[in-house]
Amino acid sequence: MKRHAFRVVFAVLPIVLLCAAPIYAAPSGTAYNTSLKSANPQVLAAQQLSKAGKTKEAIALLSNSIQQNSLSADLYTMRAELRDQERNFEGAVGDLNQSITLNPHNDDLFVRRARIFLKVSQLEGAQSDINYALKLNPKNYMAVALQGALYSKLGRLDSALRELNNAIANDKTIAMAYLSRGGVEYKKKELKKAIADFTTAINMDPEHSHGYQSRGCAYGEIGDYKKALDDFDRAVKIPVVGPQVYFNRGRVYRLTKQFNNALKDFNESIRLGMFEKDPAVPIFLERAQVYLALGRSHQALIDLNHAIKNNATDARAYLLRAQAHKQLGSVQAELRDIARAEELGATVRGLTSTQGKMENQE
Repeated sequence: MKRHAFRVVFAVLPIVLLCAAPIYAAPSGTAYNTSLKSANPQVLAAQQLSKAGKTKEAIALLSNSIQQNSLSADLYTMRAELRDQERNFEGAVGDLNQSITLNPHNDDLFVRRARIFLKVSQLEGAQSDINYALKLNPKNYMAVALQGALYSKLGRLDSALRELNNAIANDKTIAMAYLSRGGVEYKKKELKKAIADFTTAINMDPEHSHGYQSRGCAYGEIGDYKKALDDFDRAVKIPVVGPQVYFNRGRVYRLTKQFNNALKDFNESIRLGMFEKDPAVPIFLERAQVYLALGRSHQALIDLNHAIKNNATDARAYLLRAQAHKQLGSVQAELRDIARAEELGATVRGLTSTQGKMENQE
């Protein structure tokens, strides 16, 4: 049987798949109005250690201080901030629970806990804390901004914009509000507005990766891959960076045919737990495309089998696996995967088995 070229043509997948992570929950930092102001010498010492990059030492100092003085809300609050930075969200919430027990009328504490609840998608808890913070202080515009972020996460984009515009109109110092509004604008495909808001957030707090990640996603969406790479490069140089930025930068490298760089970033994203944090992200499918481009068919097959095991209805994975089978000369396996992709709705024209050239366009 005469075999013809197999070519799969995909529309550019949106780079923004993971921009939700930085958009909905701001990190600690003065520009986000979350840093603790305290005269407690142990808190001040811990803040200095944190600024020097010695977060674990700062947490140890606070833990020792709490053993000696378990009635200081500031000690628990500062340790919660540091645990939040370390992505120990359960520990951070536990500390804030203690702070709130000791100081139940402090609206800032409820805002802090709501922010962490948003990070881990515990939306009912976040809403409850936002409501209570606003009951204590109707002019807490960080709480208003978090309400907008929560609406965004629920897909209520117009309501999100209303709340975020309100927060920014009344307090222009909340970088998280600009970051979240940029995320809403991104979802609404208002990319120039999104880039402007991400830029404002970056200018207010250039020491955190979230603004760079989000703006890099927006630049990637408009096809400005150079600026996207510049922002992702800045993001990875900032401590406590997550796997999202490596995934997104890897995708840009793949789209610009810098396959070796793409492979390094996808490997790092997987090492940092991308799949465990969000199994819906097509990290193995992305890496498989790089392996195929490099002619490493066996490794591509391993990743594609993994992707299909995780999502057995993704037509793209079957088409890519068909391509891997073709590279390996496995005709029957190639045809089976093409047929399965068709069953799942892929438009495959010119099947190898009957009509010659085969091309898919998504």
